Amino acid sequence: MPGGSSPGGRSPGGAAERGNGFATTALALGAAGATLVTVVPGVVFGVLGLRRAAASGSGRVRCWLGIGLCAFWTVAGAYLLPHLIRAADPGCAAYKGPALTAYNKVISDFSGSHLTPHLTADVARAAGALQLAVARSRDPAVVRALSVLTHDLRTVLGKLHEGVVVPGLAMEALNRDAARADAACGTLRF
Repeated sequence: MPGGSSPGGRSPGGAAERGNGFATTALALGAAGATLVTVVPGVVFGVLGLRRAAASGSGRVRCWLGIGLCAFWTVAGAYLLPHLIRAADPGCAAYKGPALTAYNKVISDFSGSHLTPHLTADVARAAGALQLAVARSRDPAVVRALSVLTHDLRTVLGKLHEGVVVPGLAMEALNRDAARADAACGTLRF
């Protein structure tokens, strides 16, 4: 073989013409970055792959894609992790389960008419479910948010027992405080 080339155009031991396994590894680790465990190794292999790409000319795009994916998963994890941690609170689990179902039934009752036959029972059920969620919570912010919403519902329940029409301001307070409870429990809004 003239000029010391092997078949395929590679020279034996020619470092400048070899492939870039670091680039491929960086891309694979970046793609698997949703686990967050592969982010740091992905960046390390990406940097090593870029160094090799400078010498060989191969793999630069794969390295940058791998590093970019690692950066994406880092940002996504930084955003989602606090929400997931708050959502794991036992009070939030109770709120997002039976309490929220009962609360949504109350809102549904109100959106139809104040004369819904089961309105008082539905409000009492929702307030009780929220109180249980408050008792289960370990997070002071969740306790505050759910307590305020529970208080709002108990105020509405008192008005219903008195036969007073619940004012629109009470409904606005319920909606505002339900949004705060959602935020305290890590409910994601995109």
